[in-house]
Amino acid sequence: MAILKNEPIFPFTEGNYAKPHHIIIAGSDEEIGYELASLAKEKYDCKLEKYDDPIYGEARREFFKRNWPEMNERAKGVRRAYGLSEDDNEYDTSSLPYDVYDCIRGESISFSACSGLVLPIEESDNKKGVYTARNHDLFPLPTWSTLFGKKGPEGAHGCEERANVIEFRPDKGYKSILVGGHDILTPFIDGINEKGLYFTTFADSHGVGAGGAPMAGGRINGLSDVQLGAYLLSNCATVEDAKKAILTTRVMQVGMCIHMLIADRDGNATVFEIDKTSQAYVFTDRKPGEPLFCTNHPIALYTDSSKFPAYSEEAEHNTFYRMNLLDKTYADMKAPFKKSDAKDLVDVVHCAFVDDKKAEAAFEERTLINTNCDLSKPEITVRFYFGDDGPVPGTNHMKTRMSEPLTFGFD
Repeated sequence: MAILKNEPIFPFTEGNYAKPHHIIIAGSDEEIGYELASLAKEKYDCKLEKYDDPIYGEARREFFKRNWPEMNERAKGVRRAYGLSEDDNEYDTSSLPYDVYDCIRGESISFSACSGLVLPIEESDNKKGVYTARNHDLFPLPTWSTLFGKKGPEGAHGCEERANVIEFRPDKGYKSILVGGHDILTPFIDGINEKGLYFTTFADSHGVGAGGAPMAGGRINGLSDVQLGAYLLSNCATVEDAKKAILTTRVMQVGMCIHMLIADRDGNATVFEIDKTSQAYVFTDRKPGEPLFCTNHPIALYTDSSKFPAYSEEAEHNTFYRMNLLDKTYADMKAPFKKSDAKDLVDVVHCAFVDDKKAEAAFEERTLINTNCDLSKPEITVRFYFGDDGPVPGTNHMKTRMSEPLTFGFD
């Protein structure tokens, strides 16, 4: 068994930005690695990243063997697909990066991107629905070239233009669905597994890391931040499991500085962050009867909205503005809540502005992917960005076109 399905999620139409595929892959972990690497080479022009020194590759293989045997096997398959020897330590075969350009090591980028939430299970329509939603905000332009003031190489694809919904059905371990682009082996924006564990990632402007650097190779050891979600879905069924897994591993921030919202089908939810000063791993849990919101500031440091830094009311993409808007909008909502209520709530902070500078958004930043989950089933519903329809009169908002919602779950 190998790739059971690889089809466009919807017909690709001229003028519509997103061109995602739905991929279903099954088999042994080594077969999964081999087939995805073969696909990455053939269709996505994936070039493996090199380690700075073979000692990093050797140590990383030992790390995966002990801590993430599924990835250890998948990396074997990647080496086979790329014609590398079994004991190769030069190339990072735990990642299949694509559509990432002009990476720069030794610098860091800071910007606000993404909003998400978990509604309280205690207030759900059937007292068991765990409803989540998130906006993945970046720009329909080459990554990371745009943030470094470049156009990207000839023929470059835009951020998440070729995102995927990949369903993993390994012979052993949990089935999972990962949503996102830029790495075929571990898509890293959103994901759920068959046990109802969910993760989603957000930029953390206070984080410490090499944002804008290559997502693989170099001096990476342990897990990269873009691998963490896939690691949790492989190993964990609950938020408690995820906390223990994080606390017993090493996470490096390389693709971008992030924090992560994690939730399970029992309604438990937490935001995982790495403290800027101590580098301690910190968790902020959802309180019973309350939602949990996440934007782009450290949740653990700003628990009291009365102490948020001042911002202009015109700065509608400011992380603190969005947090307050989510709080205010939620306060006006009436329980019991449905899955669609989570989507409607996150839509109030949909990213699309006429004047990006006024809004404190990145250049041409848009909500490129929106997801909406019911973890009690579990299932994930996805919408993709198609394009702009023009300014909304009397506002700084740009009206955008999104795909129809499409839902993915487990048999």
